[in-house]
Amino acid sequence: MKRTNLREVAHTRSGEKGRGSNISVIAYDIGDYSLLEKQVTVDAVRKLYGSITKGRITRYEAPAIGALNFVLEDVLEGGRTRTLAFEESGKALSSLMLTMSLDVPDNYVGRSQREPETPPKKKELSPRSGKTVRLGSAAAWSRDRMEPAADLVARGNIQYLGFDAMSEVTMSMLQIARMQNARVPPFDPFLMDRLEPLLGACKERGIKIITNGGWLDPKAAAYEIVALANRLGIKDLKVGAVCGGILTDKIADLGLQFTETGQAVADVREQIVSAEAYLGARGIVEALKQGADVVVTTRVADACVYLGPLAYEFGWDLGDHHFMAKGMIIGHLMECGAQVCGGYFADPGYKDVPDLDNLGNPIVEVSEDYVIMSKLPGTGGLMSEATCKEQLLYEVQDPSRYYCPDVVADMTKVSFKQLGPDEVEVFADDAGIPRSPTLKALVGLREGFMTEEMVLFAGPGALERAELTKDILLKRFKRIDLKATEIRMDYIGANSVHRESTPPTNAAPYEVILRIAIKTTDLKEAEKLRREIEPLAVNGVAGTGKWATSAPGSRVQPVIGLNSTLIPREDVPHFLVMVDSAAQGPAIDLADHR
Repeated sequence: MKRTNLREVAHTRSGEKGRGSNISVIAYDIGDYSLLEKQVTVDAVRKLYGSITKGRITRYEAPAIGALNFVLEDVLEGGRTRTLAFEESGKALSSLMLTMSLDVPDNYVGRSQREPETPPKKKELSPRSGKTVRLGSAAAWSRDRMEPAADLVARGNIQYLGFDAMSEVTMSMLQIARMQNARVPPFDPFLMDRLEPLLGACKERGIKIITNGGWLDPKAAAYEIVALANRLGIKDLKVGAVCGGILTDKIADLGLQFTETGQAVADVREQIVSAEAYLGARGIVEALKQGADVVVTTRVADACVYLGPLAYEFGWDLGDHHFMAKGMIIGHLMECGAQVCGGYFADPGYKDVPDLDNLGNPIVEVSEDYVIMSKLPGTGGLMSEATCKEQLLYEVQDPSRYYCPDVVADMTKVSFKQLGPDEVEVFADDAGIPRSPTLKALVGLREGFMTEEMVLFAGPGALERAELTKDILLKRFKRIDLKATEIRMDYIGANSVHRESTPPTNAAPYEVILRIAIKTTDLKEAEKLRREIEPLAVNGVAGTGKWATSAPGSRVQPVIGLNSTLIPREDVPHFLVMVDSAAQGPAIDLADHR
């Protein structure tokens, strides 16, 4: 046997989930899964990640795709909106896993020494009968690229175009933005920019648009879309607004507890700024039944943007957990857009992806008996079994029980087969478990303020000068009686990403940035930080550089902590409103009392 690092055997991906992160470890060759199973243990991972993981580590297994999934609890220091860590989302945590040492046979050839893989030639499939539906994914979140949508409409031969506009922090931050400025729209601010160049072509070609960009007020978004259609001369456009799930005003009165802590939601009543439940696909299905050309929703689970049209087209019973799981898995593969086509995947020499500057977005073709993922010809990127495996496990905790509003999906029953260049078949049958009686709701809480500053050092002794500056600042904080609930200082270029778990090195960095972040309960206390940083220009150590973006003003931001709770379905309002150029239709009640 010999020693090598995990990077030669497997690839990894991490994703956030509340206060924790899940890290997937996927064998390049499924035959190497046994190496991972035996050696990449919870104890080995705990030793590697050390003190930055303050909670449990749980390992889950997905042997059908040669993968392990680790859930590291409390590794994000309270969650993305609370953490003072420089890398707030934990998406870079998986690269630390690649440094782990493994024992492999003496004749083992690692990934970097192997010949590049050549995808199989496209196979001619036997004729397949029955209905087929093609869906394109045009965006993974509100600020994703604009260009792929037009290409999918022009060349994708699709019937549905999906725009995912959500992230766990989006709607809570929107609440804060609207508190500070009432002119901020209550829906995705980029929604009209995305739709304007597409609306006419989609209407002409019969392509339905589905988006969860309605956020806090889908009905307001629907009226804006109809007004846009009128300006563009598009006639008879029907928009379905799937509303509900906004629980801000009543969440504290429902006798609920937070999942993370067990604390009663009522105990923090005065801190609540937002509360939204994740809804399922029912409203999308109903909107399509009502003839909607565009469906715009409140917070629905991201995958429902694709599950909804599939359930409508194939007439799936929303209570059939196997069909619902199949649709959710397809939606989960599609929801992050270009990610499944090689985005967030490339690792030069190990996972090479062509033309990343021109990534294609995914298309899925679904029939009664097959599911095929692909991308547009002539675009950059890569659709492969490996990209699909990474996306399948992305932001998933226990892959055998992936809780969704419409179903619990068992992703350990999913497998993939490369059919040809940029074409992968997905097998996801019989992967459903009946849904839970509750829906997940995210509650945003006012938790004070945070701010950060940076000072720069370069040349010989850069790290030592940064360390001396840290010492100066800590002493100054005592002198001014800074009342901070948390202080974090990192050396960017040395330990800012993997924090205290960064492997030691003997190499002296040529450049170092000292980053200082603090959290306070009081705005005036947070503002003290900048008043201590700026005097370093004449009171600090030699060669202290200033952060280039340090314009006058405040960088203090409110902290909106996110906690989750489970709420009975019958307590969640849910309704559909159809809007067209003529009028608004009556509200159709979608409340789930089953």
